[in-house]
Amino acid sequence: MFENIKKTTRLKIGLKPVFNLSLLLGLLVFSSSKTLYAQKRITVNYVVSDAFKIDGVLDEVMWQKAVPTSGFTEYFPTDSKQAEYQTEIMMLYNKGFLYIGVKGYAPGKDYRTPSYERDFSISGADIVNLMFDTYSDRANAFLFGINPFGVEREGVVYGGGVTGDLDLNWNTKWVGESQMYDGYFISELKIPMSAFKFKEGITSWKFSAMRSDTQSNTKSSWTRVPQNQNQLNLGYFGDLIFEKPLVKTRNPISVIPFVTPSYTNEHYKGEKSFNFKAGFDAKIPVKSSLMLDLTVLPDFSSDDVVSGQNNVTQFEIKQDETRLFFIDNGDLFNGFGESNALAFYSRRVGIGKDSLGEDKIVPITVGAKFTGKINNNLRIGVLDVQTEGDDEYSIAANNNLVVAAEQRVFKKSNIGAFFINRQATNYDESLTGTSYNRVIGSDFNFFSKDNSVDGKLFFHKSFTPDISSNAISAGNELNVEKRAYSLGLTTQYVDAGFQSDLGFTKRKDILRVNPSGAYNMYPKSEKINTIIVDASYNAYWRASGDMPLSEKYTALGAEINFTSGASIGLQGTNAYEYLYSSFDPLGDKGSGDPIPVGGYHMNYLDLDYNTDRRKAFWLEGTTRYGAFYTGNKFTTDVTLQYRYQPFFYVALQLQYDDIRLPEPYSSGQIWYLGPTINVTFSKTLFFNTDVQYSSQSNYFLLVSRLQWRYAPLSDIFLTYTDTDTTAPFELFERGIYLKITYWLDIKRKNKKK
Repeated sequence: MFENIKKTTRLKIGLKPVFNLSLLLGLLVFSSSKTLYAQKRITVNYVVSDAFKIDGVLDEVMWQKAVPTSGFTEYFPTDSKQAEYQTEIMMLYNKGFLYIGVKGYAPGKDYRTPSYERDFSISGADIVNLMFDTYSDRANAFLFGINPFGVEREGVVYGGGVTGDLDLNWNTKWVGESQMYDGYFISELKIPMSAFKFKEGITSWKFSAMRSDTQSNTKSSWTRVPQNQNQLNLGYFGDLIFEKPLVKTRNPISVIPFVTPSYTNEHYKGEKSFNFKAGFDAKIPVKSSLMLDLTVLPDFSSDDVVSGQNNVTQFEIKQDETRLFFIDNGDLFNGFGESNALAFYSRRVGIGKDSLGEDKIVPITVGAKFTGKINNNLRIGVLDVQTEGDDEYSIAANNNLVVAAEQRVFKKSNIGAFFINRQATNYDESLTGTSYNRVIGSDFNFFSKDNSVDGKLFFHKSFTPDISSNAISAGNELNVEKRAYSLGLTTQYVDAGFQSDLGFTKRKDILRVNPSGAYNMYPKSEKINTIIVDASYNAYWRASGDMPLSEKYTALGAEINFTSGASIGLQGTNAYEYLYSSFDPLGDKGSGDPIPVGGYHMNYLDLDYNTDRRKAFWLEGTTRYGAFYTGNKFTTDVTLQYRYQPFFYVALQLQYDDIRLPEPYSSGQIWYLGPTINVTFSKTLFFNTDVQYSSQSNYFLLVSRLQWRYAPLSDIFLTYTDTDTTAPFELFERGIYLKITYWLDIKRKNKKK
């Protein structure tokens, strides 16, 4: 069946809201006339048999009924010709499963993978990703990937794929296998129809696929995607046509219980203890597109270690969510606002602040989440989580409620609204914080047909005891991505009194204006792929009083992207910052006076670089040198990685800040070291060790974890942790944790019609 195939910055300005709205409406009219590239389609025929052996051979007689599709278009290093080494895809289905066969041609047999670990990073690796937009709304898509070694990955594309938003923390059960040959590989996949959410009776989905071939150093897509757009962009999907209307079977109820015995030695308290935890998560399908998630006494001891870093700014650093309960439809809750002003930030749930304002982990007792689509245009979500209090740190127990809805308008755009309520359940005046915090708001998200133009308008208001005014967060974004250029505009306004205890607000009391743009050049060169020249202006005014200028950054830069995958960029920045309070960038390590209140002009250069990730050894990093308030600062942040595929890789993250300020201010060096060792003995047995050392925070952290996936999505984790202080070096806490999880699917009989 395969024999017939041959080789063949973002612009972010704030003007008045009315003007911004008119810009969006004008772009809406403009984008409606945008013509996409010709649509492709793949036909999926129905088979009765389930007698498929998933081995990457495709020798079952049923495959003769499949209709293959090919004609992949190159995406990198060019986007204007057919891929020389083609990929062919064919599919079959029945009531229970979707079967997929893939054949990818290559120059030889030197295929590459970083490891055998599921959800692996695709940088410098061979991969075929298959994406399914089951509601054909170009908003979200399920992604299933497999490489020539048979290593799997799955995730959810959200936000239309405009900026490549992909959440690989989403999991579902499926099987895949591959066979490698000289000149081609074959992959075979079997995905339960219950893994998808779709409307019963439909006959088509939107679909696309993309492939990375390291031997020819090319990337290609089933449908043509311009190089200035992300390959995940749902605006360029084709059609997947089913032979018969889809019949939705009753999805199984998934119950994921766990037990975690542990031993901890808290040296700082002089206490040793044996503990035992047990709890469960559950996923209960209500309808074909609605899901009820439950969690009881969740334990996050097996979560990946969050990468650390030096922080010499005045502001908090945002991290990604990796906890299972918050993953499915997480974009519905976490998407209100913009990256520096999120109304809801799920990592806040389970975190309380003590009397000093320091974050402390508080246990989650129980949680429920109800999410999904009511119809093709309306998505809803309700999340309710109860967290315990902590008498030692004067933290109240809280009920955390979020209600969200998203209505599609026009072709791809949507209007969302939400209500957030954090309510203390045992509050008294001796506890930190307030008895409640509430936030309401609405967002309008605009997407053109091909996602080359997108924008956002949002307005949020908070309610907190004793604060009834000056509690608004609002803003807009407008972004244009064309082949030759990108433009955009962001404005942001946050009152001093705005407070979202469950959100992420990097700055308050600001009015921000941030236009930027870039010009893309595509030289006819065997070594250089693109040259990008970009400029930006980012200014902050204090929103209260007479609105003085607080910060201003004017930047001009250039970037060269090579056909090897390496790149180098240089940017110069002229900055102004006004400190409203004294500030010591060395934190507790500073021995001098803090930098005083006042305005500071600074100029500095940034150099960004990365090498070819297909190589066994590669590095990426950024280096900055220039003025820093009253003195100078040299910063380098580099990651080095060595891979011995597919069994072993080691990485080292190094961040170094050398701050030189005149007396009487603090001068000194700050180090962060983060080595990682990852060993994959097989596709089911993994070992990794993460080490973190921070001279700024005076801590040393060691986390070693052995993981055995003894059944699909079911694991045994053995984890050792060691936390020490480094000034002086003293043992702080050690622990050993054994966590056993099992993913149980309880099948349900279909209802009789």
